[in-house]
Amino acid sequence: MSWVEDLFDESYESEYAGILSNTEGTTREAEFIVRELELKQSDRVLDLACGHGRHALIVADHVAEVVGYDRTMRFIEYAQEWAAEKGVANARFVVGDMRELSFDAEFDTAYNYFTAWGYYDDETNFDILKRIYQALKPGGRFMLEFIHRDSLMQRFKDRDWYELDDGTVVVVENSFDFETGRQYSNRTYRKGSKTRTVKIDLRIPTSEEFQRLFREAGFTETRLVQAPDGGKVTLDTRRIAVIGSK
Repeated sequence: MSWVEDLFDESYESEYAGILSNTEGTTREAEFIVRELELKQSDRVLDLACGHGRHALIVADHVAEVVGYDRTMRFIEYAQEWAAEKGVANARFVVGDMRELSFDAEFDTAYNYFTAWGYYDDETNFDILKRIYQALKPGGRFMLEFIHRDSLMQRFKDRDWYELDDGTVVVVENSFDFETGRQYSNRTYRKGSKTRTVKIDLRIPTSEEFQRLFREAGFTETRLVQAPDGGKVTLDTRRIAVIGSK
């Protein structure tokens, strides 16, 4: 099992329960997606690594169709159930690995939100960008929302901990390799006598690297904005969105 599969196991919902239940925050992020990608009612949109579909179900109100795409069957099933409960008929959710994305000029826009890229080696990560480019129609736009590395370095901690609502204590040990641009983290979950550790290996490019990677993948008119508020990126900006056009 890879660390990606290990991270997104059944404990993920417990760790990110606050984010998943934060409807105000999700609405703010979805409105940011709609605004910055200039979505139109006629658009077909790809939500890559859609998770539980929290953004897709809001974005669907503004477009013709949203296709949510995620490798975790449990997340897709949840998104499908949530869409049915809310009566959202133009959001479709499918299981798929982003490394095998094979759409060809099918979408007007696409987005990848909440650090859902950089999981693999540089060649694979770049190939995913090229696959996203291929999935877009000419003139299509893509948003990648991610950690702002410059800001992260200002508040980087080698060791930290926090407690989940169910009483699980999470101890985090971090290191950063500036030569490769990768952050390595060990997350140890402790509840009663049970302990498990997830090892995370995440590529975090600089803002300049992101824009270069976009251009090399074929995207033009790349720009960088704060997420989820928009505006100019500063050292205090914790999260960024890179946007490119085909």
